[in-house]
Amino acid sequence: MARFKEADERLLNKKVCLSCYARNAVKATRCRKCGYTSLRLKAKESRKA
Repeated sequence: MARFKEADERLLNKKVCLSCYARNAVKATRCRKCGYTSLRLKAKESRKA
């Protein structure tokens, strides 16, 4: 992924809202943008085949 471990942490250690796709903090329980409560962890690997 990124060149540095710290960069990976900043870029990939997030949650994504299932409604508006906003990035949120890992500890978040609801979206900061729309208030939706369903969040998923951001994918750590690329989806390209």
